[in-house]
Amino acid sequence: MFSETPFYKILVSFFVLVVFSCSNNNETLTYHLSKEQMSELNKSGKVVIVNERGVERIIINDAKYVKQESDTAPKNLKRDKAAMEKKAAEKKKLAEKKAAEKKRLAEKKAAEKKKLAEKKAAEKKRLAEKKAADEAKRLAEEEAANEAKRLAEEEAANEAKRLADEAKRLEDAKVAAEAKRLEGEGQYKDGKKDGVWEFYDKEGVKEKEILYADGVDTLHTYYSSNGNKLKEGKMVDGKEEGNWTFYDENGIKERETEHKSGQEEGIYTIFYDNGQMSIQGPYANKLRIGKWTWWYESGEKWKEGDYAEDQQRDGVWAVWNKDGSLIEENLYNKGEFQSKKVY
Repeated sequence: MFSETPFYKILVSFFVLVVFSCSNNNETLTYHLSKEQMSELNKSGKVVIVNERGVERIIINDAKYVKQESDTAPKNLKRDKAAMEKKAAEKKKLAEKKAAEKKRLAEKKAAEKKKLAEKKAAEKKRLAEKKAADEAKRLAEEEAANEAKRLAEEEAANEAKRLADEAKRLEDAKVAAEAKRLEGEGQYKDGKKDGVWEFYDKEGVKEKEILYADGVDTLHTYYSSNGNKLKEGKMVDGKEEGNWTFYDENGIKERETEHKSGQEEGIYTIFYDNGQMSIQGPYANKLRIGKWTWWYESGEKWKEGDYAEDQQRDGVWAVWNKDGSLIEENLYNKGEFQSKKVY
């Protein structure tokens, strides 16, 4: 063994580092030995030199000897041992410091990692809460929009129904008013219309009056928009019948005519504004026929004559003064003048 590793290398100094392994308790002890002690150990075959990663170590397998040498070791070896122990303590302290620093760094890194994780978790939570809030807001807005739409539709439906009901009410009122207007306003006697009944147009202006006797209409009087009489007479089946009186826009009597089935046929009389007769004669098919007489406004007869067919003068036409004296007489033959006699 020592031929491979020269012994002088082992004994370079007065002391060498010896590591002893006890076979009984597997403990490892470190001692300082002199070169004589090392020589003796080498001869006894109790020394083994090993190389681990470039570091040579001497291993002694004699526990008793090592224990004796340990007890008889020089004081300077003990001082070296104390120095080595101090160095080992410093190394241990340095190792502990490094371990503490490593632990601190590890804890710092773990704290930073935890803080980052907490930050990420907080951000994730914030995003989740924001997403939940946004979703809640969206749902709330959607619900609010749906509710607003429902209320609007309901309000529109209610308004449409109200308008329809109001339109129906107005229509019913209009129909009722029209029925009342057509029915007129007046009194009943024994369930029959009696006396004067008044009738109004759609604007509420009186159109006419009808005089009833035991439910039978006997006289119809029509009015203009200013309230004056227009005409008055009897109606049969909705047509003028018998004698009718007509008035101008001021309500003054203009004429009286006889009617048959709504047509003027019979005596036709025209009046002055003072109520005196102006002209009178028979009328048919919108033509004058037979004898017609004219009066002065004061009431005296003025002239008189006959009409043939096609409203042609025929026969003697006489003219008088207001005192009744005859002025002249003219002779016609179916519209052709024949002769004239003056008085």
